[in-house]
Amino acid sequence: MNDKGRKKIIVTFMLPMLLLYVVFQLYPIILNIFYSLLNWNGITKTANFIGFSNYREVLTDGLFWNAVRNSLLFAVIGTVLQVAISFFLAYLVEYNTFKHRKIMRLIFIMPIVATSATIGIIMKSIFSYDGFVNTIFSSLAGTKIEWLTEPKWAFLMILLVSVWKETGTLFIYWMAGFQMIPQTVIEASKVDGASEGAFVRYVLIPAMKPMIFTVGSIAFLNAMKVFDIIQTLTAGGPYFSTDMISTYIYRTAFSSSFGAPRLSYASAAAVMCLVFLIAGSLLMKLLMKRKAGRMR
Repeated sequence: MNDKGRKKIIVTFMLPMLLLYVVFQLYPIILNIFYSLLNWNGITKTANFIGFSNYREVLTDGLFWNAVRNSLLFAVIGTVLQVAISFFLAYLVEYNTFKHRKIMRLIFIMPIVATSATIGIIMKSIFSYDGFVNTIFSSLAGTKIEWLTEPKWAFLMILLVSVWKETGTLFIYWMAGFQMIPQTVIEASKVDGASEGAFVRYVLIPAMKPMIFTVGSIAFLNAMKVFDIIQTLTAGGPYFSTDMISTYIYRTAFSSSFGAPRLSYASAAAVMCLVFLIAGSLLMKLLMKRKAGRMR
């Protein structure tokens, strides 16, 4: 088969995926950018073109920047915890004779099969003021904690629930990544008498650096777009302490708690977040290239 025939086959197989991407990814993004230039609530048939007025308003909106700050804090802390905990658990299961590893797998992989909304609803009932946790806590300490209605506790709760929900997925990634390490390298470290700490520091982590970057990036991006758990647990409250970019956009676009829904304004906020994420991704890619160049 000549090169022309191969190209036709490649195009034929790629065309369906390209079509799906255009319909479900590219077209909505373009439509969202168009909506952001209008003054439209998403309900009426008429809309006025107002240019970049929505963007100027977003940049001066304190609630928007509060949501950005909360999202970044949630994403950074959540990513560190998810990567560290999932790596540690995967290491125990793969390289140690951890006798409770089947139970550990079940505890952290079980949330994968449940949706985030389901997890949020269950956790809300467990950690509500009259829920299961407070019932036990009250019988032991004689008091109850407002897990979901006190700002400091609410943020901690959404963070811990999210870490538990997502750690199982990263656990599977690590288990797959460990299989990429040549068995000869592992056996050589054992022959040389490397301690467990030395094996992790000088063999395992250097060999897993590309995987660490990939897993960390996946965890960070997933944390930045988290919605279901936040919406079902706290809906961004109390006092906007757990309000994320996703809940801010949802509330502005579809909720009337602050007046009429503002779909165009929410679209502008979504575009701004997309720009931030693209800029952050490009910056991270540039830093990784520079680091790789210095290592050479």
